[in-house]
Parts: sequence; C-alpha cells; structure tokens
Amino acid sequence: MSVPSSFVRPTTRPDEIHRLLTDVERYNPSNTVLLEDYLARQCANPDSTSNHDLMANLALLKLYQFNPEMLDLDVIRRILAKALISAIPADFNLCLYLLTDEVCKDANIAKLLALRESLERAQFVKFWRDMYDPEDEEEESVVDGIAGFDNGLRKLILAEITATYQKIPLASVQDMVNLDEEAVLRLAKENGWAVDGSVVTLPVKNEVKASVISENVKFEQLTKMVSAANDI
Repeated sequence: MSVPSSFVRPTTRPDEIHRLLTDVERYNPSNTVLLEDYLARQCANPDSTSNHDLMANLALLKLYQFNPEMLDLDVIRRILAKALISAIPADFNLCLYLLTDEVCKDANIAKLLALRESLERAQFVKFWRDMYDPEDEEEESVVDGIAGFDNGLRKLILAEITATYQKIPLASVQDMVNLDEEAVLRLAKENGWAVDGSVVTLPVKNEVKASVISENVKFEQLTKMVSAANDI
C-alpha cells in the first residue's frame, strides 16, 4: 500500500520546512514561529489542490500540545478550516485528535466541529446556512483568512453530487453549492453535465452501482497508516 497522499511532500513545501519536519529536532519550540508562518502561506494560497500541508500542520499542533503556553486558538482555527476542505476526509480527525477538550470548547473551534458534522452527513444546505449565519454574534467567519475556501468546498460537494446522482433538480444543485443559477450552469458545462430546463443530468459514466461501499484495509496496511500519523 502506498503512503497516504496527505503524508506525501506537497510540491509547495519549502526545503526549509521539509528539513524541519524530517529532523529529530522538529518539536523544538523554536520551530513554532516557522510553522505558523508556513501555515499563513498555505492559507493565502487559493489553490485547494496544493495549499494544504497536513504533516506540517500536525507538527504545529503537537508543538502546542507539548508547549501549551504557546497555543494560539486562531492558528488552530485556521488549521481545522484548511483540513475541512481537504480531499482526504481523515485529515480533519487527525488534527482533532491533538486538541484538548478545553480547546474544543472555544466558540470558533466548536463551530468548525459542527460544520464538519454537516459535511459528513452531506447536509450541504445546512452547512452554508450555519457558516454564514447572519445572526451569528461573531464579527468574523470561522473561515476568514482561508483563501479559496468556498471554491475548495464546492469541489468536494460537486464530487459528492457526481458520485450520488444521475438526475437532480437544478435548484437543488444551487442550494448545495450556494450559487445562483447562472453560476451553476457554468459549473454544469465545465463538468459535462446536461441541463434540460430545471433538471441536471449527469453523464452515464458517473453512474454508481448499488452496492455496499467498504474499504478493504488489511491489518498490516492499517498499522502503516497509523505509524505514518504517529511519526508526524
């Protein structure tokens, strides 16, 4: 089994950061500022396919774990927001495992956990409504400072629609991706979907056969995955 893609070095990871992550001194508290600066660069990159370095972000969370006096809740918020739109579902949970119950009680962190639950249940309309709730007392969104967040999320939702539906009302797609009709029609054209009036028809090649979806992971493969995570 190949190494999970989240643990493969991203092409955007600088040599300096890569040396830090593979060095025996990676948990030296002095590395915290370097990893925080690197996270800021990830957040400024709107390309969701190359702007997420899980290994670096997990190392930063572990540094907070070892040095709680250095903990920055806003940095943790941004790490979780990045993991939320990762194409690898396990990324968010790997980050979560390194957080204390006290950290999870923070209003922004708690909201991100609730948003994650909506995504897991494919409750996309609820996700958008809760994320941009006009009655939210917080002045800033929990995804502020994450360039390309909405588009990154839409890619995940479009993949889910493609894997699930053969036909779907156009209005439902609008609600799921939180876009107006004109924007959804552009998305349909880009993805090769046919639109006939108020109905979207997806290509037959995307048909999903009725079956129980399961992952056949052998024990030795599972231990390799766990080992990779623990080596962060």
